[in-house]
Formats: sequence, C-alpha cells, structure tokens
Amino acid sequence: MKNELPLFTSTRKNLALFNSSILIIFLLLFILVISTVLFFTVYNEQKLEVIDLAKQELAELQTKESHSDNQEGQLYNSKGIFLNYYVKNDGEVLVGDEFNRQLRSTILKSVVNWKPDELSVKYINVDTSSDKDIDLLIASQNVYTKGEKTGTIYIGKDVTYLRDMFFRFILILLGISILFFVIAIIAGRVMTEKAIKPISVSYRLQKEFIADASHELRTPLSVLKSGLEVLELEERVKMSPFSQTILTDLKDEVRSTTKLIQDLLVLVRSDTGEQPLNEERFSLSELSEQSIRAFKSLADQKRIQLKLHYTKDVFLYADKEKVKQALYILIDNAIKYTPDYGMVSVSFSDVHSSGHVTIAVSDTGIGIPEEHLDRIFDRFYRIDKSRERQSGSSGLGLAIAKSVVEALGGSIEAFSNKEQGSDFIIILPDMNSER
Repeated sequence: MKNELPLFTSTRKNLALFNSSILIIFLLLFILVISTVLFFTVYNEQKLEVIDLAKQELAELQTKESHSDNQEGQLYNSKGIFLNYYVKNDGEVLVGDEFNRQLRSTILKSVVNWKPDELSVKYINVDTSSDKDIDLLIASQNVYTKGEKTGTIYIGKDVTYLRDMFFRFILILLGISILFFVIAIIAGRVMTEKAIKPISVSYRLQKEFIADASHELRTPLSVLKSGLEVLELEERVKMSPFSQTILTDLKDEVRSTTKLIQDLLVLVRSDTGEQPLNEERFSLSELSEQSIRAFKSLADQKRIQLKLHYTKDVFLYADKEKVKQALYILIDNAIKYTPDYGMVSVSFSDVHSSGHVTIAVSDTGIGIPEEHLDRIFDRFYRIDKSRERQSGSSGLGLAIAKSVVEALGGSIEAFSNKEQGSDFIIILPDMNSER
C-alpha cells in the first residue's frame, strides 16, 4: 500500500502470515485425521475379514480331520483368498488356495516361527522377482484334533491394491492441499486487511490530528512567548516578586509546551516516513566535540565532567544533523539524571569487519531499574513521573532518538543498573564503505 507506515506494513505481513499459518495447520490436521481414520478403518475391516475366513477354514479343517483320514492331500478352496496353507507337524504343506506358487517358500519362511495357539493376524511384505512387492494380511492359528496339535493354518489376503489405493488417495489429498494452501494464503490476507483497516484508519486520523493540532498551536504559542518577553522587558521593574515568579513560570510552561509540540511533529514526520536524509561525510570527533561544547554550561551548573574518548577519528557517511540530534538527546538525558559532581562521557569506535560505527554515551547517574529497560524508548514513558515533570521532560526524548537512529538504518540499546549509571549505545551503518 502506497505511503503506508512501516508499523502497519510489518503488522500486516505478520498478521497475514499468522492467519495463513493457522488455516494451513488446520488443513494439515484435517488431512492427517482423515488419512489416519481411513487407514485404520480399512485395515480393521480387512483384518476382521481375514479372521472370519480363518475361523471358517479352521472349523471346516477340524471337521475333515475328525471324520476323514483319506483327504490329507486336499484343502477347502476358499474362493478369492490369496493363500490358504495348512502346515502339518511333519512339515507337509497342504494348499487350498494360492495366487503364485513361486512365492510359497518365501511366504512360509516369513511365518515359519509363527505358530500361535490363539487366532492372530500379521502384516507381511513379500519381495517378488518383479519391481512391485506384495502386501499380505495373514491370520494364523494352531490346529488341534482330539486334544493334539496336528499343524498350523495360515489364511492370507492380498491387500496390495488397498495400499496402492491409499497412496493414490494421499496424493490426491496433497494435490488438493496445494490448492487450499493458496486459498488459505489469500484468505489470510483478506482477513488481515479487514482486521487492520479500522486500526490503520484510526491511527492515521490520530496522527493527522496531532500534526494539525501541533501546527495550529505553534502560532499562538509564538505570540504568547513574544508577549511575555515584551512584558518582561517593559514591566518587570514594576512587578512585585510574586508577579515576577508568575511571569517566569509562564515562560517556562510556554517553553516546555513549545518543545513538546516540536517533539510531536518530529515523531509525526517519522511515522509518516517524512524524514529525508541529507547524507554527507563528516568527522565524528568534530561532531562529538561540538555536542560536548553545546552542553558544557548545563553540565557546569551541576559540576558534571564531560569527557570524550576515542582512539582515532572516524569519518562517517550519514545524515550529520540527525546523528547530532540523537547525540544531543542522549547527552542532555545523561546530564539530567546524573547527580552533582558526576561524569558523562562520549565515545565512538569504527568496526571495520562489520562496516558499522558505534557511538556510546555513558554516565554515572541514578541508573535505570532493569524492569524499565525494555520500555524507556516508548513514547511518554516515565520511570519517575514526578521527577520527569519537575525536570520539564515530556517523555519523548528517547523515543525521538530511537526514531532518528532507525531512520539512519541503525539501532540503539540501553544498558544500566540502578544507582550505577547507564550506557546508551548507537550502532550506525557507514553508507560509504570506503574509508
């Protein structure tokens, strides 16, 4: 979507992926359940059929053994059964039905040690001389006549066609699945669009309101600031101490409100992608020294030392003003939360292997509790709200720093322990690989 906020672009992709994944997972589970149920249903049906046939053959065989001693060379032909073997104790094999005589020895070898007293079923895969093997479902039980074991009966059925049919069914399901995967992806995108559209519209209207309100407030604030300055120049001598205090408080409130509006406009431009980059090659040592000089008077008020550490100068190809803006915010923040006689240091280094530049602002201040580290870059987030109000902070400084750094293609992290100071690390890519 044209000019869409990165936030919603990422959210839309993630939500579409999530919705599509859920649909695909349900589809795969459906295929798995259907295939499993079908397999066990067919298998159990075939198993019961083989067991029933084995019981019939066993009953008829026992009847013949009890009433006729001259029919040992024959067995009842079980119509359609793949095999019907009766193996006597002496090893003689009576064949009632047989699909392929050449497979007899192979089949008998696979069941030679299988002589169950109770009727049981076994699955056997038989290799043939052809490329295609054969699957058999065989039922077996020992035969007893007048209390003595006379042999073992094996009743089997060829279930190869069922295996092939099952595999074809799976292939058809997979083919249909591919079609449904495409449908699931499209459905996921449609569901995402419907879900995120009202949120996107609401967010856009909110941003437009903030931008419009900020623009509209700048003019009356400028007029109010100018009026207070004129009033201070012309009437301050005539004012009582109380009136002078009120005038100073008004000027401070106007200054704070003006800065808040400026910060809001910076964030609005960041959210809408209206942060053009004016890239140039500049010295980080010069920029750092300039930043330290800008805050020297503020640091002197609290007897805070400002230090710059680096082993060699680094020339960075990036937007100089945005780097300076992020550096100003971090130095100002460090001074604000460092007690009197503390220290704030700025350092940087060039990592050649990764092509990135690291800038660090460290202090010996009050530190940040570990539970707050994950949220200090959130907008309007304050650890100590009463302290923030006293210092005139809007809670937007670190959010702006993060926005500026990310616009430069970098990242920013904070490391701190309460009462042990804080370290803010900026990692920026050098857009020009040549040093």
